[in-house]
Amino acid sequence: MSFPTLLDLARTDAGILYPIIEDSLKSAPEMSIFPAATINGSTMELTVRTGLPSVAFRDANEGVARSKSTYDTKIFQTHILDHQIAVDKQVLAGAKDPGRWLSNHATGAVEAAMRYIGSQIYYGTGNDAKGFPGLLAQYSADSAHEVDATGSSNKTSVWMVRLGVETLEILFGNDQTLRLNDQWEQETVTDGSGNPYQAWTNWLTGRVGLRLANRHAAVRIKNIESTTKKLTDALLYSAYEKFTEFGFEPTHIFMNGRSREQLRSGRTATNPAGLPAPLPTEWEGIPIIRTASITSSES
Repeated sequence: MSFPTLLDLARTDAGILYPIIEDSLKSAPEMSIFPAATINGSTMELTVRTGLPSVAFRDANEGVARSKSTYDTKIFQTHILDHQIAVDKQVLAGAKDPGRWLSNHATGAVEAAMRYIGSQIYYGTGNDAKGFPGLLAQYSADSAHEVDATGSSNKTSVWMVRLGVETLEILFGNDQTLRLNDQWEQETVTDGSGNPYQAWTNWLTGRVGLRLANRHAAVRIKNIESTTKKLTDALLYSAYEKFTEFGFEPTHIFMNGRSREQLRSGRTATNPAGLPAPLPTEWEGIPIIRTASITSSES
């Protein structure tokens, strides 16, 4: 399965941001894996099929009940992400390579944006109230779409998802992805105390959203803790069974480093030879993506 990502979109966009995005993607794997699309304006209205028509066998000379699919209309909104980069003019004047110095500052801003969007993907307004709703707000938090590990402290989640343009993707508004100005400008800025100084400035801007187009494209394993209620293969099998019940196959499993180590160490404990199990990179052929965007302190 192949679909465009943020890097693919940035590659086709004129400007200075593409190589900086490429350098920064390692900090937030979601931004290099999730499909991405640009839309006109800041919102997208989507009609989603929520139920299929009924069908039946029949005898000769007998009719069947007429039925149709059911639909729901969803509106997905992108939200403004903005950051000013300011580099002291006098510091830049003393640099051996001013261009590299400016690029380093821009890379730091982009990397911070990648990580921030990564957290927003899962926690939404719990990460930033002015940002887009994340998976926690968009997925179906019911027994058909979640597995409860029943932990009570230091909790985290594992997400089994199906990425795709018709299931789960990142949206960028106004027909562009994240953007930096092609030219740096010299202007007066202020420090934390309100005192002015001359700086070279640029702006990182964009409108970002998340679209879970099909509610069956995400299953969550919740309340995984650090002591007794750890991530196991049994929990993953339970999540997989729920996922495939809707006729879908997951494309990726996202978890943090603690959960991945729990899965690995649990396999070591059941190894008859007592040898350390390797660090898992996939589960039943589904890629495991380790991400720092999922915390170990969920409420």
